[in-house]
Amino acid sequence: MNLDARARASTQAIRRSRTRLDPVAGLEELLRRRRRRPIARAAAALATATALAVVAWVGVRGAERVTPLVNPPPGALGRVAATIPVGTSPVDVLVDQDAVWVANAAQGTLSRVDPATNTVTTTVQVGRNPIRLVAGFGSIWVANQTEQTISRIDARTGQPLATIPTPTQPANQLAVGARSVWAIAGSALARIDPATNKAVFVDADWELVDGGLTVAGGRVWLSGTTPSGVQPVVRVDPATNGKADTVPTGADGALAVGGGSVWQADSVTQSITRLDPRSGHTLAQIPIGVVPKHLTAAEGSLWVGSDSGRVTRIDLATNKITGTFQVSGRAPAVAVGFGSVWIVDTAHAALLRVQPG
Repeated sequence: MNLDARARASTQAIRRSRTRLDPVAGLEELLRRRRRRPIARAAAALATATALAVVAWVGVRGAERVTPLVNPPPGALGRVAATIPVGTSPVDVLVDQDAVWVANAAQGTLSRVDPATNTVTTTVQVGRNPIRLVAGFGSIWVANQTEQTISRIDARTGQPLATIPTPTQPANQLAVGARSVWAIAGSALARIDPATNKAVFVDADWELVDGGLTVAGGRVWLSGTTPSGVQPVVRVDPATNGKADTVPTGADGALAVGGGSVWQADSVTQSITRLDPRSGHTLAQIPIGVVPKHLTAAEGSLWVGSDSGRVTRIDLATNKITGTFQVSGRAPAVAVGFGSVWIVDTAHAALLRVQPG
């Protein structure tokens, strides 16, 4: 059978079949199929991209709980004006009236930085493993974790004034308020009289550790966790040294006061919780996308340090993220003063002076 005969036979077979081909319907069907193809292709591409994103997210994040950013970081916080070498393992920074102070954990020292020259002018030997600084009563107070002491340093001369033991537990948080210096030592609260440099340990029925400490609304605020998990903030009445009440926030980290509010870091949701200083009610929760480590409220903003190296700036009036800055190592602490942001850079054992943009 030649080619023409085969073609005729095929045509006759089609005509004899029960299924008739309607040329018009066939054309309409073809057009419908063509219209559906881009939609199908787009849906398939979207499904594939979503699946790949989920696989990548799970591979990178594992089971970690991450809160989506409501206010994505808008970019750089500013430019680096100076990189100031300090001691080994800097962990905390504090701006006082005429100087910037840095705690160097590995060396057990305190570096005094002159903001006029961006140089270390004095290095003070304190206790072993100093991890936290606070200023008050003309002094710099240093929590020496390993040595289980608190050093008092003259803020003007840099001379040691006193060494205050915390024999029960090492101090890891400090705050000033209600005519006292306060320290969290393990799960206990110590109250230091600046007139006598004597510490009184407050009786407590809590076991908060690794959290925050501040004074606001006529109360001392303590946050942290216990072996059973995150616990409510405990508020202590300075008039009685007893627990006044608790504030259920769900957050667990550092505390700071500014803009008429108390701010608390939340490592679980990677966010900042804003609290009313009187009632303790939650006013806002601000996702930042990293685990917050250290909080400082100054010059209309909350400044957040982190072990991931990102520093985040949050406007106190709007709760919006207004700037970020990334260092190559950890940025466990940040302070503000003398027209600059001072960031601890652990990777370079340095203090960065950043001019806000």
